Amino acid sequence: MVSAQKAAEKAEKAAKRNAKKAAKQAASGDGEDSAGDSLPGSAAGSQLDLSKLALSSTDDLTKLMGTAQEKSAIEGVSRCVTGVLTSRPTSRDIKIDGFSMGLNGVELIQDCSIELTIGRRYGLIGQNGSGKTNFLCALAEREVPMPDHLDLYHLHTEAEPSDKSALEAVIDYIKEELKKLEALEEHIMSEHGPEDERLEAIYNRLEEIDPNKFESRAAELLHGLGFSNKMMARSTKDMSGGWRMRVALARALFVKPTLLLLDEP
Repeated sequence: MVSAQKAAEKAEKAAKRNAKKAAKQAASGDGEDSAGDSLPGSAAGSQLDLSKLALSSTDDLTKLMGTAQEKSAIEGVSRCVTGVLTSRPTSRDIKIDGFSMGLNGVELIQDCSIELTIGRRYGLIGQNGSGKTNFLCALAEREVPMPDHLDLYHLHTEAEPSDKSALEAVIDYIKEELKKLEALEEHIMSEHGPEDERLEAIYNRLEEIDPNKFESRAAELLHGLGFSNKMMARSTKDMSGGWRMRVALARALFVKPTLLLLDEP
């Protein structure tokens, strides 16, 4: 049972968020939706063929240029990535022009455009070694400019083995994500004020994540992925890689990030 003190703290936080939302709406007039943040009515999937990426030239690489040349987590190769964020920094849609990626001096992707629209699904097709995994890693590591407010989850490996149970591993991760959301809200409020359009999405996420339902929601997701009550209580260090991958997938489904990157889960 939730104590009276915790209930009061929760009510106070909700009141503060509602007050900030009201201030934002008052500052922005009628709260008109921006064209860049429209949610498509269809969730039809799209495929990006890495073997047929358009090699269109890019004239202006002067703003928001991102260049990264560092050791990749994939086999220790050196990955060099460049690109320009041409969508609005506050938009939830992403457009990157002039995207190129090379590994150990070999260029795999050259001067292409990437567009990711919220609410849509995309698939990557290409032969082994064409750069699919490294492409996802480059986005996940923000080696090209990505909107700071955009939350993403890169599912490419199983949950770490530890003494935590499967249920605890999911709940603890969500608690950390909640802290990040609250910190981002405070940062945007202090730096840009209540009229910033990114706050609306953050407030909606905070309302969806109810700490009182962490355990029941995590158990529901794990059960849907094949966990019994006994398995949920087992330490992740005693699980196979396949079961730990399901724990990682449960985290992703719980978080419901704006951008979810799946690399052969």
